[in-house]
Amino acid sequence: MAQQKSKAELLEMRRALYTHFDALIADLSEQQMQMPGVTDGWSVKDHIAHLTFWERVNLLEMLKAIEQGISWTDPGFESTEEVRDKTNEQVYLQNKDRPLADVLAEFQATHQQVLGYLEKLNEGALKTPYEWLGGRSIITWLSEPGGHYEEHEQYIRDWLAWQSSAKE
Repeated sequence: MAQQKSKAELLEMRRALYTHFDALIADLSEQQMQMPGVTDGWSVKDHIAHLTFWERVNLLEMLKAIEQGISWTDPGFESTEEVRDKTNEQVYLQNKDRPLADVLAEFQATHQQVLGYLEKLNEGALKTPYEWLGGRSIITWLSEPGGHYEEHEQYIRDWLAWQSSAKE
């Protein structure tokens, strides 16, 4: 079993993850960000709103509970694939007509809040196994490969590659 990362390594990884994703979307025009079709009818903006929602309701709320010394209660948005799909559809509908600037600002603010909580929590709290994470620690959970950012980044990269090949 691999040694668990340190708090400093986790913070570095989270910053790099965000910076990498931000670099991917930074060169896109407003039109590209709002063009449907990345996955089904979703645009890049919709993927960003989706990531923001899940970071806020799962990770941020979990970190707040740890800071307060209380048990986190899963809101049940991921209880089954059907519930998760319905939640994702609701998030999409709530955000699809929001201005791009608002979605990007919330994405940035949520990222900063997550980093703030990760910085405030001591290493012991981040390395403690939690029942709601299947006995994993925050550090282990957030260090697992193939995370949410990577998944959506790949959708966007595939769409951009398809866009580029369609122009040729």
